[in-house]
Amino acid sequence: MTSRQHRGDWTRELIELAALFLAAGVANLFATGAQGRGPLALLSIGAVLLVAAAGRWWWRRRQVPAVPEVRVPDVVSVQQTLWRLRASVTDTPGRLAHLAGALAALGADIRTMQVHPVAGGVVDEVLLHVPSRVSGRELVAAVEAAGGRDVTAVRADVRELDDVPTRTANLAIDLVNDRTDLVRALRRLLGQVAVRWQEEAGSPAGGEMRLADPGGGVLVLERPGGAFTPAEFARARAMVELAASCRARVRPVPDVARAASGAELAIRPADRSDVELVSAFHARCSSAARYRRYFSPGPGQGERGLLRLLTPALGRSLLALAPDGEVIGMGNLMYDGDSGELALLVRDDWQRQGVGTALARKLVEQAGELGIGTLTAQTHVDNTAIARTLRGAGLKLIGAPEPGEWSWSRELRPKATATG
Repeated sequence: MTSRQHRGDWTRELIELAALFLAAGVANLFATGAQGRGPLALLSIGAVLLVAAAGRWWWRRRQVPAVPEVRVPDVVSVQQTLWRLRASVTDTPGRLAHLAGALAALGADIRTMQVHPVAGGVVDEVLLHVPSRVSGRELVAAVEAAGGRDVTAVRADVRELDDVPTRTANLAIDLVNDRTDLVRALRRLLGQVAVRWQEEAGSPAGGEMRLADPGGGVLVLERPGGAFTPAEFARARAMVELAASCRARVRPVPDVARAASGAELAIRPADRSDVELVSAFHARCSSAARYRRYFSPGPGQGERGLLRLLTPALGRSLLALAPDGEVIGMGNLMYDGDSGELALLVRDDWQRQGVGTALARKLVEQAGELGIGTLTAQTHVDNTAIARTLRGAGLKLIGAPEPGEWSWSRELRPKATATG
């Protein structure tokens, strides 16, 4: 028995004392033969104590509070949306509590958070799940009411839920293995930024990040409504240096294809360093072949147009080389975001030898690795050879946007099916 029980409940002592008096009374009763009042007094006292103990026990039972029935609330499924929220705040005690309280009032659930130190405070970047009924405008208003400045809220991808070190390591692996390009890597690393390529550096505008593209030209990064922090500058520069190192050290192994004649062809990537080789290839193609490819006598702006075709930041280019090392075919995959366009040019004396088919197959494979959702192509209606090649690559005829032209398309990602 604990000391607490001993102080709070003396029912047991009453019973023991009652038993002592009753035993003494009975013993006295036998010893005196029921003579005198002593035995009766002892028995009476024992009985009173026993009654008192019983009453005490009954009273304590009544005082024990009943265990309340716990009702498990029904689980309500609330549809949620993932948002990326950025806000500048002063670096003072309690500011994070105010921000978290404002988000909690909307039913938001914070998943990850980054704090970027900047001059005059910090920038908080938060990934959070919010009930779908809450709009981006409501999110911004709630954070501004909690003291946030320059608040932006944009929809996020579930792939962004991984932490920054893990995401950076995975992007580095994809760059090394050619499963992504620098532009897509920067978008994944920094989240919801606009990246455009330009030939010359130019004068930087406020809030922009300008980085020298290892493949030529300049990458200009912009984030609507929010400037880049020093930490983000450092991450982006490190990613560019990694891409430059990959270009210098990692040489892709050419694929091998076999022409219909039995000749062994090499399929390899092309970049701006191949401009002279590609220019000579175009000169060996007939004007009719170039017209079918470009819908004009050739790529616009001469060599400048070829350089754009060979700029990695704008797309993928592949060359098909004959056994003697001459370029006999070129395939281009130009893309922006989720959609890409496929185009092919094969030297006249190598047409109908499977060169275009080998280039198209490889470009479709690369488009899938890059996460491109829709692949398109434009051809002349009388170009039956390229029509067969596109069908072999899985593209389907979808219409005629202009007289004498055909439009082709292929969905590379399966569409989500509706569930009831």
